Amino acid sequence: MRPLLKPLLLIATAPSLLLPAATLAAPAAAPARAAPAPAAPTLADARFDRFFDAFRQAVLANDRQKVADMVALPFKDFSGTEPARSANTRAQFLAHYDAIFTPDVIAAIRDRKLRAFQPGADDGEAPGPIRKGEVLLVVEDLTHQLIFAPRGNGYALNRIPFYS
Repeated sequence: MRPLLKPLLLIATAPSLLLPAATLAAPAAAPARAAPAPAAPTLADARFDRFFDAFRQAVLANDRQKVADMVALPFKDFSGTEPARSANTRAQFLAHYDAIFTPDVIAAIRDRKLRAFQPGADDGEAPGPIRKGEVLLVVEDLTHQLIFAPRGNGYALNRIPFYS
């Protein structure tokens, strides 16, 4: 067996078979026919854009009454955190306002950190927080994220999603 290995080693180390160092260091080029990356999901529609612009203005102006006008009651907190921020009435929602609209939530609203429903991730195949047509306010602390859902001819702040 030794005699066969030596010729193979000589062939493998022959200078004519070695690649230049630059070739080894360069990353491989992407195939010309690579599939394009899937497009990022778009937000629901112009109705949501109008709603969110007005909602954002109200939150940034700390106009709690106007924000409360944009909430679907009952407003449910499915996060499992204490104290619960669910509200059956406008007065209850306003009492929980500061617990719902934390500085991180307000920053996400200001910066428009939104994500629309994503098929495959949010359709029951995975523990997704959103249903088709809804939009998620993305906040680092998952227990403070918010869901906006279609309501009538527009949208409303609907709930705090559940995460397992």
